[in-house]
Amino acid sequence: MANEDFTTRSHFNRIVWWLAAVALIGLGIYLSNIRFMNSEWLSRAGCAIVMLGLWSGIGGILQEQLLVSQMRWRRRNAITKARASLAEEQSDTEKIKSELDGINEAFDKRLSEVTHSLRLSLGVLEVSLLMTGTFLWGFGDLLVG
Repeated sequence: MANEDFTTRSHFNRIVWWLAAVALIGLGIYLSNIRFMNSEWLSRAGCAIVMLGLWSGIGGILQEQLLVSQMRWRRRNAITKARASLAEEQSDTEKIKSELDGINEAFDKRLSEVTHSLRLSLGVLEVSLLMTGTFLWGFGDLLVG
């Protein structure tokens, strides 16, 4: 369930970032074509898209930290429930250790998978925004000039 929520949020975030970039490109083209205070607006839009790429990277760092803290909270909750259940059953020490190790391994594996997926998703978003913005920043005036 948490993975589906993460995937949905990540997909939504990518769409929002790219819609903002496309809106900036459209505005840059429009302002350049009407020659509003000079014709370099597509280059300026490229600069703004680079800034979007940088902000998406910062947002990714914050999103990763939030995800890690949520997973740690879930791990602590699962361990607490398992200890209570095993204490109720009056399980031996070996069974308790085995159960807790299993919980820790499962959460470590899950955390590794989710953070890898998040980093990949945000890395692609950030790089694509930075590449697009840098290209427009450097050559935007030539494209509409």
